[in-house]
Amino acid sequence: MIFTSRHLRALLIGAALSVGLAAVTLAPQIALAQAVSGDITGVVTDASKAMVTRANVVATNVATGIVYTAVTDGVGEYHLFNLPPGTYNISASAPGFSKSVLTGFAVELNKVSTADITLRVSANETVEVSAAAGVALDTTTAQVETSFSAEQLTELPAAANNVLNLSLMTAGVSSSGGMGQGTGPAVGGQRPTDNNYMVEGIDNNDKSVPGPLLNVPSDAVSEFTTLQNQFSAEYGHSNGGQFNQIIKSGTNSFHGLAYEYSQNRNYNAVDAFQAAHNVQNKAQIGRAHV
Repeated sequence: MIFTSRHLRALLIGAALSVGLAAVTLAPQIALAQAVSGDITGVVTDASKAMVTRANVVATNVATGIVYTAVTDGVGEYHLFNLPPGTYNISASAPGFSKSVLTGFAVELNKVSTADITLRVSANETVEVSAAAGVALDTTTAQVETSFSAEQLTELPAAANNVLNLSLMTAGVSSSGGMGQGTGPAVGGQRPTDNNYMVEGIDNNDKSVPGPLLNVPSDAVSEFTTLQNQFSAEYGHSNGGQFNQIIKSGTNSFHGLAYEYSQNRNYNAVDAFQAAHNVQNKAQIGRAHV
């Protein structure tokens, strides 16, 4: 068969389309890698700080009981990827060493947390260490990230109507003051139109007026994060702030909530502007159960 320039052009176009379709097919899987999860990394050592290789590391989600496993490599490091945010108990064990358990370790949304574990030479005991009082720092990236937990979303009044208000408590984030295109906070002096909004890793951008397409009720949000700069390419879309929310999910125990959010001028401080505009009382009442 003789290939003409027309045949060659058709083959090149077909190959380009195939590559494009493959990229589109794989892109959501890559983009959602950490958009709805967090990671744990660490090093397993003995009492002399020597690396322990081939140690078994198990992370158990306290709320659901789901188990995630890893094995340390040749330099004693382990990695647990794409874990649902929540509280975990992390255990490490190896032949000739006692089992060590790190309890109450928090995995946060869009964050790589470091959990180093030390094993003692023994075979018949378990050493338990509480991580509840510590703060797991992300020492693996230069990402500037602020997370707000479900407790903060409930207790802080700024989140009563919209969790995005909490981002104003972060350094470098301010109100746009009605200036510039789009709605929402201004990050690093950029316009709100430069922001990206996601819910469970899904695009939540309003294409007509740049800003969030829908506002999720605060009591339905499990965790909320603000990424300002140095975030990885998986987020993309915009060079401003990355605002990501995940929704509360079920656990192994029945739970529910009831709330009342009240603004009453009889016990709230009223400034001169509010007094001049006759501020009215406001109340919101709701309930939910899972």
